[in-house]
Amino acid sequence: MRTTGRVVLGLGVVIVLVAGADLGLAYHGSGSLGQQKAALSQQLALYQSQGLPPSQAASLRAELERVDTTSWWSPTFLTSNPSQRLSQIRQSAGRAWEKTLIDARTQAQAYLTDYQRYVSGNSAWLATPTSRQEKAWSTKLTSAITPGALESLVSQIELQLTQVKSEVKAAQAKAAANVSLASSSGGILQEAASLESIAKSDNLSALAVPQDVTSLRQALTAGQPGTSQSAALSAQLAQLKAEIGLNDQLISQSLSVMDLVDQAGAEQTPNATTYLASYQGSQTALLAARTAAQLVAVQKTLDSLQQQAQASLSSDQCGHTSISGKSIYISLSLQEMVFYDNGCAVKATPVTTGRALLRTPTGTYHIFDKQSPYVFISPWPPGSPFWYPTSPVNWVMEFDQGGYYIHDAPWEPTSVYGPGSQNGPDASHGCVQTPGSVMAWAYSWTPMGTTVVVAN
Repeated sequence: MRTTGRVVLGLGVVIVLVAGADLGLAYHGSGSLGQQKAALSQQLALYQSQGLPPSQAASLRAELERVDTTSWWSPTFLTSNPSQRLSQIRQSAGRAWEKTLIDARTQAQAYLTDYQRYVSGNSAWLATPTSRQEKAWSTKLTSAITPGALESLVSQIELQLTQVKSEVKAAQAKAAANVSLASSSGGILQEAASLESIAKSDNLSALAVPQDVTSLRQALTAGQPGTSQSAALSAQLAQLKAEIGLNDQLISQSLSVMDLVDQAGAEQTPNATTYLASYQGSQTALLAARTAAQLVAVQKTLDSLQQQAQASLSSDQCGHTSISGKSIYISLSLQEMVFYDNGCAVKATPVTTGRALLRTPTGTYHIFDKQSPYVFISPWPPGSPFWYPTSPVNWVMEFDQGGYYIHDAPWEPTSVYGPGSQNGPDASHGCVQTPGSVMAWAYSWTPMGTTVVVAN
């Protein structure tokens, strides 16, 4: 039994000695670990100063603070493995640093690329060369080894890009002001737009105006003075004005010639049919004319026709009717009304007669009522296709029972009267609408009982 006791005692001594040896080693190791921890803490501070995000550095530092390198006597010291934990933190710090560096380099490269693209796309607006600065930044990007250096480079690029954008914006604003001035009321571009619109509505050629407008606008938009482009456009606008003016003149002349031709037709003068055919041909040519040369050709036709029709009417003024005294002849097909005195034409005018379903009746009538002024009130109720608003007029002369009058129509434009107007929006409900200037004369000229002949 004593022997056994001695053996047990011997084993206890061995265990104590081994434990003492381990504690000694642990203590010796804790000093080394403390140094490692301090060095790692300094490394984290350096990383943060050179660009590691503070939040990441703080997280790593907090993890480092939880590593116990001093309590070597603690039962958990050996099992906590502080050396391994320090190694893990060191690796995490390295990975965070590497990722931060890669992200910073990627961001810097993206900013530099954006800068280069912007400058390249807006070089026309920049007065200061930027190639030297871009080369310097590329060199810095290649040589930068810390996130902080890369962040500094990004700040420089951002600042320079802001300045470049400001320069471009100022140049573009100046160019836009020039375009706005040229496009404002009285500006050459505004005038060109107006004349182009008129030419289009008149089916006329706009000459080279659209191309010259584009050239001038491009020059002004690019910040150029556009002097030569303005001169070229001004010359084209002068020609376009002349073309539009001639077209307007021919439209007005056509109305006058139409009156003469219709009057010749209503009076059945010699060659009246030929005049009508020639007039219709001139209108077809006028609608098709797009150039000044084509308009001049139409003008020659109208001038000749006007002279012929006028001469025919002058030489054949009398002998048109057997009715003695004053009489009025209305042609529905020609939409023309002629006033005769003992068979001699005194005055003629285009008119507008009844619309479809309410045509002016044909036959021989007599004026049996005259009133001035007069108010027309629709006999049709609202909602009827024939209803019309209450319409005051200045003069009426009734020639047939049921409310058939010769009267003025203030609502109808003078240019609308004549052939085709009986099918237009201003057509009457069976009356004979007459231009106001003619109606004022006719009311005084026409006595009660005057014969009125309405023919197709």
